[in-house]
Amino acid sequence: MQKSAIEKLVEDTINSFDGTKRAEATPFLLTRIYARMQNQKGTQNIWARLGVFLSTPSVALTGLLLIIILNTTIIIRNADTGGGDTVQNTTAAKDEYAINLISIYDTENQEP
Repeated sequence: MQKSAIEKLVEDTINSFDGTKRAEATPFLLTRIYARMQNQKGTQNIWARLGVFLSTPSVALTGLLLIIILNTTIIIRNADTGGGDTVQNTTAAKDEYAINLISIYDTENQEP
């Protein structure tokens, strides 16, 4: 009994879509959207304008090329000076950072 009532409701719902038509946009809707987007560009903050400027291909490629040139010069300069052997006193550094900690988990008897 209840199954047939549910099936009837499902059929009524499906049949309610028979007379529907595809939604149509008003004329010149896309033109109005573009015009509103152009008007909003003037209200952008400084960070948005800076992001747009930095994302232009000429600025991005120039920055990338500058980073690559800087890295290669650093690598070349470090390769020239890296030939000498240096001996470091590591025991002084070890003694400087040595720390003795007493924790509550030590099993030593603390009675006098």
